[in-house]
Amino acid sequence: MAFFTACESTGGGRKTQKKPGGWHPPGPTQPVNAPDEPSNDTPDEPTNTPDKPPQQPDNPTPTEPTVKVGDLPYAKPVPGKPGFVTSPYAPYQGYIDVRGFPPGTEVKDPYSGKTFLVP
Repeated sequence: MAFFTACESTGGGRKTQKKPGGWHPPGPTQPVNAPDEPSNDTPDEPTNTPDKPPQQPDNPTPTEPTVKVGDLPYAKPVPGKPGFVTSPYAPYQGYIDVRGFPPGTEVKDPYSGKTFLVP
């Protein structure tokens, strides 16, 4: 034989209130068009279809100039701290840990984003 009991809330318990403040995501600033509705703020660019390959510009300009390996500067070793160097691009920003990199390896400077060689 089994007995089942149920509890009924009478509402006499403690009620919590939401406190104002905190981060709230911003609401939409512009109404969102439904997929069926045409949008009149779309640019007049051709869309890529399976029949047409995407159009490439005639003369693409590189965003960053390419640097030859011989043109890269060497970092300067920190005296008394083996495996640490200072960047040739940002020498006063801090030390860079290059332990484990053999000499002549290209390393990206975390301060400037440019590449240098390990001495």
